[in-house]
Amino acid sequence: MKQVGVIFGGASPEYEVSLESAASVLEVLEGQAYDVSKIGISRNGTWYLVKSDLTAIREDRWLNQETCQKILPDFSGQGFWLSEEKKWLTPDSLFPVLHGKYGEDGCLQGLLEMMGVPYVGCGVAASALCMNKWLLHQFAESIGIKSTPTLMLTAHEDTTKVDAFIEQQGYPLFVKPNEAGSSKGISQVTHSAGLQAALADAFQYCTEVILQKSVSGIEIGCGILGNEELTVGECDEISLVEGFFDYTEKYQLVTAKILVPASLPVVINQQIKERAQLLYRSLGCKGLARLDFFFTDEGEILLNEVNTMPGFTAHSRFPAMLAAVGFSYQQIIQTLLILAEEAHYEKHLLTVS
Repeated sequence: MKQVGVIFGGASPEYEVSLESAASVLEVLEGQAYDVSKIGISRNGTWYLVKSDLTAIREDRWLNQETCQKILPDFSGQGFWLSEEKKWLTPDSLFPVLHGKYGEDGCLQGLLEMMGVPYVGCGVAASALCMNKWLLHQFAESIGIKSTPTLMLTAHEDTTKVDAFIEQQGYPLFVKPNEAGSSKGISQVTHSAGLQAALADAFQYCTEVILQKSVSGIEIGCGILGNEELTVGECDEISLVEGFFDYTEKYQLVTAKILVPASLPVVINQQIKERAQLLYRSLGCKGLARLDFFFTDEGEILLNEVNTMPGFTAHSRFPAMLAAVGFSYQQIIQTLLILAEEAHYEKHLLTVS
């Protein structure tokens, strides 16, 4: 029986999202032929082997003395050291279900590489590059994929750059942390009076912030599953009554609706899928990613962002995209574990040879 460790939590503003996603993954794995270990990372970065049930994980009641013991990642290939029991926990593969900072930005992936255990999802370079919106857009432009006009700022940047950008692009515009997910810290600014508050909010999440010209059009997502051979899900479309697809809309769908498949012309749908695959391969993505674009009122296709561990409950966007091409949630999870081992052992063979 394969032993799988599901990692959740972490020191990220998206901690709660991780708990929901991980509980959904665990629910599937615990009903299948897997020996499952729950591995929780507290908000302060301490690792635990967790015995809590799924409800306690979803409700963030998993961290207590009765159901947890501290574990330490090991870099000699033996997995984790259980200090209380004085023994090793050695999973065949790991399924990190963490979103955002320290979980989706290459940090955790680097640690897992040092552990030498197969893990689900993109590697260090792809994770880091996709998380950094500014670098992602520069890279995408180098392979012919456009984004909306963007300016990057640091906290000590001269305001003349901001003034020049606004004079050229005008309002409305978006203010975003350069490295954050789930729309945390993102504001839509429609006039100068709201700019400083938006910048202050964004800088709470990241030391670099980007300003982007607002796009008039619709947001389209494209989910991809695979390593070398890719399965491309149906594109989805975000329909909003007003505002933008912020954190509340993403996870509560107050006025938003997600349409799968997207109501796009066939040619545009195909072009978005082709751009998504080109990006996925060029970035070196493995396992999965959700690539988000804008289809503007002027008929342009513009890159928005790439999520290397998108929201992953059974009802999230990525599973819905794959469901539309015949993959059940259970099949997606099983396939990801297979892909993790394939990527790991292919890399190992290259290293040995």
